[in-house]
Amino acid sequence: MWQATDSNVWQGRDDSRESPEALRVFQTVRQHESWPPALGKGDIALIGFASDAGVGRNRGRIGAAEAPPVLRRALANLAHHPAAFVLHDVGDFSYADQQLENGQQELAAAVKRLQEAGARTLVLGGGHETAFAHGKGLFDAHPGRHIAIINFDPHLDLRRAPHATSGTPFAQLAALAAEQGRKFDYTCIGASRAANTAALCKDAAALNVDIVWDTDVHWLHAAEVAEKLRQKCAQADAVYLTIDLDVLSAAQMPAVSAPAALGIPLDLLLYLIRPVLASGKTIAADAVEYSPPYERDNTGARSAARLLWQICQDWR
Repeated sequence: MWQATDSNVWQGRDDSRESPEALRVFQTVRQHESWPPALGKGDIALIGFASDAGVGRNRGRIGAAEAPPVLRRALANLAHHPAAFVLHDVGDFSYADQQLENGQQELAAAVKRLQEAGARTLVLGGGHETAFAHGKGLFDAHPGRHIAIINFDPHLDLRRAPHATSGTPFAQLAALAAEQGRKFDYTCIGASRAANTAALCKDAAALNVDIVWDTDVHWLHAAEVAEKLRQKCAQADAVYLTIDLDVLSAAQMPAVSAPAALGIPLDLLLYLIRPVLASGKTIAADAVEYSPPYERDNTGARSAARLLWQICQDWR
């Protein structure tokens, strides 16, 4: 179920009278009114996934389905600077009557189509159930390629459940990788021992998940973590970067289902994603779990928009 973005979402301050270079994102983003869009190789396709059924199934606080237009509005007014790729808004996918699996299949098919056309996909969740759909689309578009998954998240999201939830995406991708006979390469940065049971940690060990715990993600250790990420990218054919916004501290990201008591500061997160985006191998990224009903003074939207802006700037 696809829908074009409401043109009223992309608005902001107009400084173009000062200079033709005094532009903001809303003045340079290219909006598409039909599906499928015509994109150039390397262009960034911005897609929304209006979903939080997975959060509800995981007994979380719903609201993330409202995120895509709010995040676009927050991004719209940030300054435009020349970047490596053109940003295209290709609309949103959703689903009816809690039919999450149907929505995931639709998004996966859309990602596959965009990836096969040579575009890079930047998805706005939605809950982290977004990651299974996004990852499946990547697996389907790139058969036989070694895709490294780099997740910034306090949660491992390897839960066992009879149906898809926001807590199962990487368990589902692990099963899909096994089905396709491909390597499951998953790194989780900022995971919290306090937020993951011993059972989840055992499952992670069985899947050879590479974990950097939140207590080890700080500025004294930053260069070492960044080097680990460089090596991960170097060893892969392609990279999928997924960021659960609840990896940020609650002070910077209150608008999520599960605010982090510790978390990674935004400036450190921006530093750590830079080698991933500069690797030349990152074909996809997403930011998930932002939930507008729990916003405080627009703090979360501003933090998320600054992150999305940096991704667009640093993506090479």
